[in-house]
Amino acid sequence: MKKILLLFTILFISVITTACINNFAIQELNNKAETYLNNGDTETAICRLKSSLELDDEIYQTHYNLAVAYNTIGNYKGSLEESKKVIELKPDLANAYYTMALAKEGLAFEILNKEEELTLDEIADFNNKAADAVETYNKYLVMNTNQEETEKINQKISEINGKIQEYSTIYETRNSEKNQKLQEELKTQPEENNNEDVNN
Repeated sequence: MKKILLLFTILFISVITTACINNFAIQELNNKAETYLNNGDTETAICRLKSSLELDDEIYQTHYNLAVAYNTIGNYKGSLEESKKVIELKPDLANAYYTMALAKEGLAFEILNKEEELTLDEIADFNNKAADAVETYNKYLVMNTNQEETEKINQKISEINGKIQEYSTIYETRNSEKNQKLQEELKTQPEENNNEDVNN
């Protein structure tokens, strides 16, 4: 019985020690990553944060820092995924919604950066993603009580809504022109068919 108790005690101490070492290593990696982020070395910060996630992917702070880093380099899809993970782990973290809204806004505006003329589907996609970003900014505003921050976000929301309105107008105009052209084509088709019948 004493041997079993001794074995259990050694095993328990081993598990606790390993957990402490892992937590220390994760904290160290996160601290270094934040330093790299603050110094503008985003790529190195991302490497450190990924290493931290390999040790433990259930620490919300690591996912949050990675989401911020991804937004910094324009990897909005990666930032969105990390923001979702943060909200899963810590749903009351207001800044996670802000970071997620930035990622959604980035994904929306990427669509507008095309050199060719946007298709109707792309315009609709922009409007949907931009509206989703606005909704997420509003969730952030509900959780955040800083008046100065509220004014800044409301300005951002106003600008995004202006773009949505602009592209909604473009969509409606082009869609109307497309429908009108289709109707004209349909009107001329029976005449062409009648002419073919007469000639036969």
